[in-house]
Amino acid sequence: MGAFVYVADDKIEKGPAKQIADEAVVISTKDYDTLLAFVKEKNIGGIMTGPGEFNIVNAMIVSKLAGLPFYCDKDQWDLCQNKRNFKDFCKRNSLPVVPEYTVDDVLTHNDFPVIVKPVDGCSSRGITVCHDQEEYEKARMTAVGASRSQQIIVEKYIDNGGITIDAKYVAIDGKCYLEAIGDRYVMKDSLITAVSIYPSKYLNAFLEQVDPFVEKAFSSIGLRNGAFFFQAIPDGDKIYIYEMGLRVSGGMIYKMTEATSGNNSLKMLVHYSATGQMCEEADIEKIDAGFKGQVASTLAIPLKAGKIASFGGFDAVCQYPGVIDFTRYYGNGDEILPRHLNTLDQLFGRIMVTADSEESLWRILNNIRETVTVRDDKGEEMIQWSTFDYLYSRFLSKNKE
Repeated sequence: MGAFVYVADDKIEKGPAKQIADEAVVISTKDYDTLLAFVKEKNIGGIMTGPGEFNIVNAMIVSKLAGLPFYCDKDQWDLCQNKRNFKDFCKRNSLPVVPEYTVDDVLTHNDFPVIVKPVDGCSSRGITVCHDQEEYEKARMTAVGASRSQQIIVEKYIDNGGITIDAKYVAIDGKCYLEAIGDRYVMKDSLITAVSIYPSKYLNAFLEQVDPFVEKAFSSIGLRNGAFFFQAIPDGDKIYIYEMGLRVSGGMIYKMTEATSGNNSLKMLVHYSATGQMCEEADIEKIDAGFKGQVASTLAIPLKAGKIASFGGFDAVCQYPGVIDFTRYYGNGDEILPRHLNTLDQLFGRIMVTADSEESLWRILNNIRETVTVRDDKGEEMIQWSTFDYLYSRFLSKNKE
């Protein structure tokens, strides 16, 4: 985008971001006074960070101290990050939410299964699905332990075969635009997404039940610019929102929208931080949740517990037609511990694919599945493909009918 980029954190060694920065700086992102002095000294025009909550708050604070634009303020952030506050916000604004119980409710056999979450957790940590009272008691302790405020929320668990909806929005001068919506298929007995497919087969239902209330809801808290996403779950013909993030997602769907529709919400946020304006009118016209007739997917690479000894095939699949991105989180010698399972730390990486049809998309995904490998120090395969294999076989069966 033509900007000179400084990257600051408290690490002397250069991580990935510092390696590609114009200049790397050793200043803690929590050291507001030193950062502010650096911003003034270098005449820096904008402050931005990625999807990590800790650094978003720090960037927000330093931007305010420096008099620089930032897409949201602390009150807006706290409302959207806290599951309790967010759920109450949805109810006030006619946004449909999952039925819930209070922690004082006495649950009966007919109430199960339920899902228990910390009100201020992230990355799927501290979340448990409970099928009986014994699991519920343990889950409450787990959720409290994962919550900074030691508060939890208990909701009806909707068992729909493991599908959730991911909806991405961008706010520009008070208007809210749905830029992407996909179906996420989670691993069996897990909350981790194995495969996501865009656009969602629930696009029209979402446009009817949720979208009409979004703009007014965020106008009520003064949010005029920024990016945010909803996570929702279909239950029969109804859609319930259960969570949101006032940020771009770690799944980097902005790369998918840029490859299909031509808009990139992360670039918009960078532009806003430097100029106070999200984009030009021509950029707004590119936004299309239908991806201009194309389809896309993110294929996750979930691992079982163990120590990574080797991996292969990923360089090859990056050359496949339609593969637009591969993000790897681990390397040889890294270990997936039991505590990483059922959190995003379980993923070796993500591969993003676009195609002109659903059939060609699944063909590319299956070619990737047959090519890549991650093996542990015993020579055993670590990638867990069972969910993908089930979905792919279901796709093949549907096409034969």
